[in-house]
Amino acid sequence: MPYVDLVSSDDYAAIWYSTNAPACNVSGFDPKKPTLVMLHPLFLDSSWLHPQLDDPRLNSNFNIIVFDLRTTGKSLYRPTGRFDLWVTAADLAHCFYHLRIPAAHIFAPELFSWTALRFAALFPELCLSLTLCNVTPQTELKSVFEAFEELCHLWCYAEDLESFETACKELINFYALDSHPDLVDELVAFWEVHYPPFRRTFVIANVNLVLNRTPMTPDELASVRCPVLIIQAERSPTHPMDYAQQLREALVNVPNGAQLFNVKATHGYLSILSSSIVNQVLNKFLTRQSGARSDLDPPAIPLADRMRMALAQLAEWQDDPSIADQDPLSPLSFSCVTEEVKKSQEELYAIYQEGAQTAFSPLAPDGRPLRKYSERKLDEHWLESSADGFSYSNVKQFQDRISEQNRDKRRPGRRPPTNGNGSSSGGSGGSSALSEQPTLLAPSEPVTQELQQVARIRRATVLPQSTADKHVIKGSMAKVIASGAGTSLQRRLLR
Repeated sequence: MPYVDLVSSDDYAAIWYSTNAPACNVSGFDPKKPTLVMLHPLFLDSSWLHPQLDDPRLNSNFNIIVFDLRTTGKSLYRPTGRFDLWVTAADLAHCFYHLRIPAAHIFAPELFSWTALRFAALFPELCLSLTLCNVTPQTELKSVFEAFEELCHLWCYAEDLESFETACKELINFYALDSHPDLVDELVAFWEVHYPPFRRTFVIANVNLVLNRTPMTPDELASVRCPVLIIQAERSPTHPMDYAQQLREALVNVPNGAQLFNVKATHGYLSILSSSIVNQVLNKFLTRQSGARSDLDPPAIPLADRMRMALAQLAEWQDDPSIADQDPLSPLSFSCVTEEVKKSQEELYAIYQEGAQTAFSPLAPDGRPLRKYSERKLDEHWLESSADGFSYSNVKQFQDRISEQNRDKRRPGRRPPTNGNGSSSGGSGGSSALSEQPTLLAPSEPVTQELQQVARIRRATVLPQSTADKHVIKGSMAKVIASGAGTSLQRRLLR
């Protein structure tokens, strides 16, 4: 099986990988071609790298290998509160050594651009170049941070299909706003299969990675010495161009400076929705680099010794000598989370794990989604918002009870904009995904570590509730319930 088993005294992970070789393994690599290592987009897995794997410009010129990170796709892992981006970089380095992958070009989109930068800083001999696609800020923007918190709760504790599809819609607004309805159907179907509410522990592991990440220091960024290309969407609200320019300026030791290529797009999943231009730019950048072979030779330095050297370097950057004394064979030794963050992530995992097996499933008995996202009935659920940001209840089922004369006398309410024929522009069908107006994110600055800590406390102390508001008992009734917490509600009402 195409797994890399990472076993140590305090950790276990099985990293899934695949290649463009005939047998989908490393032994089928052409030694005359350079190797290209690709990481997948956020909240997806390596199967969503098919636009790159199927592109003949890349497939014919490079040995391509793709990985599922330990919390995604087919990879397996033991839950831990020490998981962060440094651990993902260490996982990648262990895979290099176990598979004997030579020095390679790295392609990493969105959040995992920072994984690639950490990898290049710690293991420069394994990195020929970096291509970063739609990099995020070092820490999440405040507006995105707050939206992710609410979205995570809605996603993980959805109690019906409409609520879960609403959560999917919000994530689509973040990363795939202007995409084709068929692609939206594929994205939602993937999330329904891989991240349903009954697998919410996988969701919270990835959300923790997003919300609890810490910035790299100038010294760490200065340790990146390979050629770097940044491909960035020009007007993405979640991946602003300003932070890509800041990253380019921070990479002071990159030969001839980091290159920045802007794509006229607004979406977050740039490697999927603008794959043609991304692949073209990536291919031109890689062909300009010096030639390299893919001989699967044993590493010159044993794994334990090389990891010990990397831990010593990381200890110097973090000003924490205890890091150098960690187990070099464990990727978790590279974790830089504080004790407070570790405890918070473990507590949050335990909270989300409770009742997960009996949570709502958006799948049919055969394990497939109940319906396509485009087949949902719009304007018939109170969670659906119209173009003006308000929700309206559908009254079509009552129209046959109201005469035409009385209907004209009804007080008109605000309705979504209409087209030239007078019909609503937000009708049902696959084309509605393009006509719906998104809720724009307010411009904001990246969150500080203090705000991250407050948010962790809030997520761990507030008990999860359903999507609907359950606090419907107010006034004197609230006092009744508070005075008799150990007695059933029916018995208290009979007193």
